[in-house]
Amino acid sequence: MGWAMSMILGLHTAQVMGQEVEVSVLGGLTGGRKPSIGLSDGSTVGFSALYMQEIRHNLSLGVGLEVGAYQLTKEDSNYKGTSPSIDGQGAAFEFRYTIAKFKEELRGNYFAIPIKVQYVGPNLGNEKLRLYAAGGVKYQIYTKVKSTQTLEGVKTSGYYEQWDAELHNPTYAGFGNLGDKTEENKLKLNSGFFVMGELGVKYDMANNQALYLGFYGDCDLGAAGQADKTVLTYKEKEQLNSILPGENERYKLRMFTLGIKVKYSFGL
Repeated sequence: MGWAMSMILGLHTAQVMGQEVEVSVLGGLTGGRKPSIGLSDGSTVGFSALYMQEIRHNLSLGVGLEVGAYQLTKEDSNYKGTSPSIDGQGAAFEFRYTIAKFKEELRGNYFAIPIKVQYVGPNLGNEKLRLYAAGGVKYQIYTKVKSTQTLEGVKTSGYYEQWDAELHNPTYAGFGNLGDKTEENKLKLNSGFFVMGELGVKYDMANNQALYLGFYGDCDLGAAGQADKTVLTYKEKEQLNSILPGENERYKLRMFTLGIKVKYSFGL
């Protein structure tokens, strides 16, 4: 594998370049890039394994696999919205709603293919302790995410412009004081590219092994989607929707993460 990477890079020479395997665990705070509902509180944990090929002194190129899990919580209060709708008799009206408190919890797994360049700098007063920095991109693929929505104090009405009338009942049709609602769904998410970076220290050990401790961050490069999302829509009765932007039953989860990464590497 190292020979193939060297050939691709045009670096296959009589001199053998350094090769190593790097494994890491990571964890951090995660947020969602979505302006309409307050920024999310969440977390991510993961594991990665990369093959690293030295391309010049103190500079390496790596490619591998990362897997992990995440959870996000989106909350808002006194949330209001409208959506154009058609009732059971085919009449057009504006569906209106207010929600005293809205919360959506998202949980899921992912796997990604990271490609990065890593630089190891001079020692930090100790010949075994050195500064390192890394940056690159990864393509992240989501498995289905579980969405749990909790709505408190839901009130709805239907405004018929043609008659200048607003209906606040009957509740069986989805109008009135509907109280609290909870619903769980599985969402399909679009994959996307992330930019990522690391900064920390490397501790060299015997037998061409090393430990790393650093800060890392990554951010989805995709567009965050529309600024607003209709939480409730009407189709003969009220229906709950994820706050995530999306279309054709596929949603966009745009995340950023800041955290700590611990790595172990060994030479080949």
